[in-house]
Amino acid sequence: MQIPLRLSLQQVYTLDNYYFAQAELEQVVTNFCELTKIDFLYLWGNESAGKTHLLLAIAEHIQKSAKRALYLPLAELVEEVSPEVLESVEDLDLLCIDDLEAIAGKKDWEEALFHCFNRLQYTGCKLLIASQYNPVMTTIKLPDLRSRLATGLVYQLDTLNDQQKNKMLMLQAQSRGLRLPEEVAQYLLRHHSRDTNELMSLLKQLDSASMVEKRRLTIPFVRQTLANG
Repeated sequence: MQIPLRLSLQQVYTLDNYYFAQAELEQVVTNFCELTKIDFLYLWGNESAGKTHLLLAIAEHIQKSAKRALYLPLAELVEEVSPEVLESVEDLDLLCIDDLEAIAGKKDWEEALFHCFNRLQYTGCKLLIASQYNPVMTTIKLPDLRSRLATGLVYQLDTLNDQQKNKMLMLQAQSRGLRLPEEVAQYLLRHHSRDTNELMSLLKQLDSASMVEKRRLTIPFVRQTLANG
């Protein structure tokens, strides 16, 4: 079963437009993308820490290098398909599993992931997992799976401070072909949201408005656009 990466012209997730607040994490991701040095990378952090962006960016990077990567968003899949989606994936080069906590307490899904994990180790397919919880605090119930999760290289994605969010917004705008002045980024943080997911939604809205009206992103234009919402 093939599940396409969730990419669009207006929302492309790449390593180039991911803001790395931690230099060490950037180096770990670079090493992981070589698919030779790290077998299993486990990333955790809150809902707006950028986990999905990073998983999709890594999968996109691997696919561009003519290797086979699959991204599985468990929060969506548990509502739409059976745990059989985890079968026959061991011949990939990379399996990316997002929203691990979505299968917590679901016996059939936990067992399917445990058996999938074992098959990946046998074939050498690399594994990337993202969750809101670290392996010690995971909500997964199956003891054998909990043990497997603890074997990965674990990194926490830190919550960005306001200065880092400024830089993240400007980087995201640049990747869309937009120039976002620093004062406009600061205005968004002061007068709207500090949640990174909501900030990205605002940027997408401003991108569309800027294209339609052929206007630069100035504070008056941003104020007017978001007020008309």
